[in-house]
Amino acid sequence: MPKTVTVRFYEIGKMAENGPSLRTALQQIFESGQAGDRQVQLSEGFVGRLERLTTNVAGYVSGEMLRVRDTDFPCEVHADQTRTLNVDTPLGDGISFCFREADSRLAIQYDPRTFSPGRMFDYISQWNGVPLFTYQPAIDDQAIQRFRQQPLRKLTIRLASPQHLAAVEDGAAPVVDAVQQLAEDYDAPTVSIELSMGRNKGSLAEGTKLVAEGFLQMLGNGTADVRSLKVTPDSGEGIENEDINLLDQILSDRDEIASPGNDPAVIYTAVSTFVRQRLDQHGQG
Repeated sequence: MPKTVTVRFYEIGKMAENGPSLRTALQQIFESGQAGDRQVQLSEGFVGRLERLTTNVAGYVSGEMLRVRDTDFPCEVHADQTRTLNVDTPLGDGISFCFREADSRLAIQYDPRTFSPGRMFDYISQWNGVPLFTYQPAIDDQAIQRFRQQPLRKLTIRLASPQHLAAVEDGAAPVVDAVQQLAEDYDAPTVSIELSMGRNKGSLAEGTKLVAEGFLQMLGNGTADVRSLKVTPDSGEGIENEDINLLDQILSDRDEIASPGNDPAVIYTAVSTFVRQRLDQHGQG
């Protein structure tokens, strides 16, 4: 059956003006030894490594980040029953990426349960002992500008697994803290919140927009499982417009490719080709 691949796009910057390029940072890691030497423990139960790197196409850097698992294996499925998977070596799942140097745009296979964009840059940071790069999700600028210019009547957010949200800018921090506290106090796997003017006239404080953009940023970076993020603009005199779904503003592509089978090299070739094609279709930002 076909394989569905989602690609998201990020604008990459340097933490320090004289810091290494992304090409240089990845090459240094890749050339440090064989694949096993490149493994990094990113958190409890999460080991990642740079599995592949392709730098022979001028202006592009492509590769694969691999999550290495030695627990929580799937099972074998037989006609009579399921059985323990008969392997005695770790398993791995990978995501492909392609970086265009001309405009510092990264296209990445978006599968945060395997390897999120945030994990990728955490990997680079831990390898070097210091953060080297910034990364921002590419967003429809015109749509965001319209959102910022309109007063808001309502903001609704629904999150899954909210106990482990990333740090955000100060404007959104109180809401993030409240969501995490609710999830912890009541063992809630999903939390929904709504900030609204209700029947009152006027609009929400401007800080509400910072909250919305904070959660949009976490979603784009793969550091929060945001299931719904909607705002309702105020068209004047307390009259509400139609909801705006902010999740639609993150630049992404999703399509099916022919099933590449089970060979890791074939899978990488098929998916990385798709990721590169989607990056080229979006042109230079």
